[in-house]
Amino acid sequence: MLSPQRPTHYADMPRNTRLAMAGVLVLIVMLAAAMGWWLANGHEAARQRAALQAFNTARLLEERVLATTREIDLMLKDVARDVERLPTEPPSDWSDPVGFEAIMLLRDKVARVPHMAVLTVLDAHGRVAYSTMALPQADFSDLLYLAPLLHATTARGAPAVISSPYVLRTTGRLGVAFARPVYGPDGRLKAVVLAGMHVETWGRHFDDIDLGSAGEAVVLDKGHRLVARLPALRQDQIGKVFPAQAWRPIERAEEAYEMVTPVDGERRLIVARQVRGYPFLVGVGISENDYLKDWRAGLTVSLLGMGLLILLGMGVLALLWRTGGQAKALAESEMLLRAREQRMRSMLEASPCALGLIEHGPDRIRYGTPDLAALFGMPLPELAGVAVADLFVRPEEWHALSRALHEAGTLREMEHALRCADGVERWVVVSATLLDGGEDVLLSLMDVTARHARETRLSEQASTDALTGLANRRRFFERGSELFELARRHQRPMSLLMLDLDHFKQVNDTFGHAVGDEVLVRVARLLETSRRQGDLPARLGGEEFVVLLPETGLARAIEAAERIREGVENAPLTLEDGTLVPVTISVGVAELRAADAELHLLLIAADAALYRAKDAGRNRVMADENLGEKMS
Repeated sequence: MLSPQRPTHYADMPRNTRLAMAGVLVLIVMLAAAMGWWLANGHEAARQRAALQAFNTARLLEERVLATTREIDLMLKDVARDVERLPTEPPSDWSDPVGFEAIMLLRDKVARVPHMAVLTVLDAHGRVAYSTMALPQADFSDLLYLAPLLHATTARGAPAVISSPYVLRTTGRLGVAFARPVYGPDGRLKAVVLAGMHVETWGRHFDDIDLGSAGEAVVLDKGHRLVARLPALRQDQIGKVFPAQAWRPIERAEEAYEMVTPVDGERRLIVARQVRGYPFLVGVGISENDYLKDWRAGLTVSLLGMGLLILLGMGVLALLWRTGGQAKALAESEMLLRAREQRMRSMLEASPCALGLIEHGPDRIRYGTPDLAALFGMPLPELAGVAVADLFVRPEEWHALSRALHEAGTLREMEHALRCADGVERWVVVSATLLDGGEDVLLSLMDVTARHARETRLSEQASTDALTGLANRRRFFERGSELFELARRHQRPMSLLMLDLDHFKQVNDTFGHAVGDEVLVRVARLLETSRRQGDLPARLGGEEFVVLLPETGLARAIEAAERIREGVENAPLTLEDGTLVPVTISVGVAELRAADAELHLLLIAADAALYRAKDAGRNRVMADENLGEKMS
């Protein structure tokens, strides 16, 4: 290595050298200015994107809260119209026809509005006249938010009111109450219709809202008291008064403002919206740490790049300063720099996530990043020497990947299941690149477990009946066709039960669709609990169910159908008021015949038997009369 030369004065340098040094300095300054401009624009762009996200999310939350409050308000108006025809002094015994009618009316309203927990009618003195939960004559007149209604000095002098969060007397849980007055023909207060909505229900407005790792969303009442928040707080925080200046409504995304929120001291970009026509305010805050995360990462990389650029410039200046005898050392430094740059580029191209250096051949981990250790749930020092194949749920998959990598040199985005140290399976996207002539492998793993679980959950939802939880029509024909083909191929017995609820329309017309839905769920639960391993119960639609019974002849299928029919008949539904809802079913049974080429032919035969059961008086089991050659 050449010895350093004694530095000389700048004026003693050759003209070309001076120009080159000046050019390097100008270039560094220009690049620094350009990088500063780029970073400033990037910061503003990140803020604008966060403001737009917060504004759109706040509008979505506003529309959800508006839809909920409007639905309850409309329901209160509807109930108020019904209350106008009820007597001013209700019967003390709600089993009286008038009282019974009123209570059933209120329960029906509550069933129609899932957000509403309780519905109560108070008389003009604040005592309970009718309620879905409260006791008759219970006194609510001491509730402060009812005072404007109960003590109005002029006829029709008080509008509808909405309370701040408090413990609802009817349920004993935190909630918000909606009250609407009912006036008599003389314009005087006749009654007050009161509806309660639990705080947990308010929290459902935040479902499917993504605010990042430290975002915040709130619903406040007109007094800036907390009604609901994401992330959720303790119950004793509900009703806490927020400073008015902390959440002030705006109309445009450009008006978003930054603030350190009082609950957790997190600095956020805030957008607040006033709910139109109702005393609620919704607010959304995007954490500065979230929306500036990528920008700060870019800042770090830029500063590092700028530092490297400055160091490179200084190196160039030093090399220019030195004599031509150091040209060889400069060339060697440039070659080393290019090699390191290429190595870094290969690592970056492989994956931005968990990285590991694998010794090709033994296929053991030589080095891993902390993210790789965290992914497998083991300390970083214990990664070294671990066989990669042992980390795969199916080790043969890694062996196949290793062979493919040896042939192609690079593998991109292949999804596989890994087993962590705690036994939990994680789904990852695997990328790999051969390094150093094939001696090492740069392995990149990106955790996609959440996405894989979401896709699996969506697939299950697509094949399940939402009401009963049984297989839906689509799933029945997919799985049923597979079982049908197996039975035909191996000439095994198979039967099918077609079930239909008797007079189900009458149940809906008499007791309402909510009771009808409960009847369907009870029948589905009976089918699920009584099925054997391998049986396939499903809901085809409406009140029609089907059960596919592999390895079952006609006689055993009829016995199973009778057990199901008796189970349904002997378990009538009991309503809250003690009313019994009798339920019976008719069942058609068909057995697989050699002539049945498709599953729908077996369904047709069972359906024909079902109609014979209904024609014979219902609540019975009938078998298919067209008995062809059976499967052995």
